Amino acid sequence: KGVVKSAPWGLMFRVCFGALTSIVDLLTDIYVTITFFKDKKMGYFQASLASLTVSIVIQLYIVYVQNKEIGWRRVLQEFLPVLTGLKPAFDAYDIAKGKKQEAGESVDPLMELTIMKGIEVLAESIPGTIIQLRAISNTFCDGIDQGAWISLAVSVLAVGYNSATMSYDWDTDPEKRLHSPDFYGYVPANPKRRTVVFLSLTFLTAGNLLIRCMTFILLRRYALFYIGVDLGLYLLTKLMRGDFWHWMQVDGKSAFFMSLLSRVGCKIIADFTSLVQLRHPNEVGGIYWTVAFGSTMVCLPISMYINALSGQGDPQPFNYKNTSS
Repeated sequence: KGVVKSAPWGLMFRVCFGALTSIVDLLTDIYVTITFFKDKKMGYFQASLASLTVSIVIQLYIVYVQNKEIGWRRVLQEFLPVLTGLKPAFDAYDIAKGKKQEAGESVDPLMELTIMKGIEVLAESIPGTIIQLRAISNTFCDGIDQGAWISLAVSVLAVGYNSATMSYDWDTDPEKRLHSPDFYGYVPANPKRRTVVFLSLTFLTAGNLLIRCMTFILLRRYALFYIGVDLGLYLLTKLMRGDFWHWMQVDGKSAFFMSLLSRVGCKIIADFTSLVQLRHPNEVGGIYWTVAFGSTMVCLPISMYINALSGQGDPQPFNYKNTSS
């Protein structure tokens, strides 16, 4: 038996806990956004609101692409979980019930769950962590609201948990192990060892996210340049290898947009979270995943050194001017 079939309680636990983390993470994000508005930190407020809005809009688009062949009634039904922040929990519950891909759907339930969680990480969690860390760094000397630390911790751990769930669910799927035994199978059958692997995946992502976001803040104006060059080289490599078009079954104009979103999104997620599943050759690939992980470890001390050189005599933490108003 596969790990999934032999441990249904594990699936149900992840379904319930996944719903809880989604709700708590959404509530903390809303709390922080409202706090920014009340404190008249309009720059942070607008950035947080934009992050939440972009995440929801992209998820709604994915739901449309996934269900448009079935009909608008189905599309509108699937919109509701997205708007309430419970879409990943609904998708995980479908997987726990053993739901298969229906006629007219673009991808199977496991892939849909992965995409939705990936969008949350890409458009909501990563920007949210950067925004909160920068806000904390700019108000460090004036004292920091305890709620800001709690929100940051919840966001980081939620990303870690969701990323671990994505990798874990793909690896423990019996069909995936049957068709790709060379790639899948790192999660052991022993319950205790399985738990250790899951926790390791969680804290790997959480730690990697914090390191990357701190590097982004410390690099300041060089951060976007660094990410842009890295992303440009990655897309150029994909184009030269004829590997730009994503394997998802999407036709028409949506094919280009979905391929671009997938390639860019997977690269950014891999850089910031080291999500283990993305080392798959159909996604980022093992070499790029390894290079991204190594660069994360190296870039933080380098960015600290650069920041120290450029910030001599500047009393502001991390050499930032307070942009709260």
